[in-house]
Amino acid sequence: MSLSSATSYNKFDEPFARIYNDTLGPSYNQIALPTLEKLLLPCIPEKANILDLCCGTGEVSQWLLNKGYQVTGIDRSQRMLEYAHKNVPNCKLILSDVRFFELPPTFHAVYSMGLGFNHILSLSELIATFQNVYNALDSNGIFVFDLRLEDAYSSTLNNRVLGDVKDDYAWAMKNIYHPESKECRVFITTFQLRDVDCWKRLDTTFSLMSYSKDEVQSSLENIGFTEVIIYDIKVDLELIAEADMVCFVCRKPS
Repeated sequence: MSLSSATSYNKFDEPFARIYNDTLGPSYNQIALPTLEKLLLPCIPEKANILDLCCGTGEVSQWLLNKGYQVTGIDRSQRMLEYAHKNVPNCKLILSDVRFFELPPTFHAVYSMGLGFNHILSLSELIATFQNVYNALDSNGIFVFDLRLEDAYSSTLNNRVLGDVKDDYAWAMKNIYHPESKECRVFITTFQLRDVDCWKRLDTTFSLMSYSKDEVQSSLENIGFTEVIIYDIKVDLELIAEADMVCFVCRKPS
């Protein structure tokens, strides 16, 4: 049975926020930055107003700020945003849930990279997020986001163990995919050095949901997005695991 969305978001406060800030985030950025460079930046004006959904620890926002864009980041995790405030101190950051946020239609672009939308655990909540994005986009605004689809979870990611070891911290993560519910359960064990030869163990779990290309595309089009294009992204990074992802690009019409 799926965890509630509220519970799954709360799991990011610790330990996942540190894992993401130190290890997974930089790995995902090796995919996110060239993807946005190719699919987003050529489509927006200089100094465009951009909304970063599920902004996490903020490195992509910082990259865009360095290029002269105006960036606002939204994330549900207080701990993630604590890292983001350190990583990107000049960015406007909002503690909010992407399923429920309301912002005026002032953004030239909205994006979400790093598989943030896989943490939304039902199609109805994903559709609500898309509607919030549509409402926040200016006319002819562009929406770009990535997703890992069900085929990826059921093949190369299933039962794959990832991890890392540092002087004061170690973690291991395992995915177990349940095809009947399209849910991937993620199990994390961390060890934090508290004192000399004294380590604290913490075990936690959260869920990810997989979606099909067709249901995501039809949801976008039913809301009113046009020019929906789907790009395949091949991932082969050690700490992410080899798996296929897709990137959706679409527009709010003029």
